[in-house]
Amino acid sequence: MDTRIALVLVLGGLAVYLAYSDPVLGAALGIGVAVVSLLLSLLDK
Repeated sequence: MDTRIALVLVLGGLAVYLAYSDPVLGAALGIGVAVVSLLLSLLDK
């Protein structure tokens, strides 16, 4: 497993945890993780 993939998974888990405690912050982090993972997948190609 690549370190970037591990980082995205950890950030995704953090976003899910925060979504349960604070939905607005969790949604913002979830969108941020989605954008970062999309950019990382596009830069790998």
